[in-house]
Amino acid sequence: MKDSFSLLLAGVVIAVVAWGFWHFLGADGFAVLNIVALVLLVADNFRLRRQLKRP
Repeated sequence: MKDSFSLLLAGVVIAVVAWGFWHFLGADGFAVLNIVALVLLVADNFRLRRQLKRP
């Protein structure tokens, strides 16, 4: 019962955050998602390059 309530609560919280994101950013939300994806890809690229340099 406790797990079901926690899962339901987590779903509601995620839905509210998603609604707020799209409500307040509107069409700019796609630009924000693209920028976040680009930053994450650059960070992962640096991490992988460092791993390749290690012997």
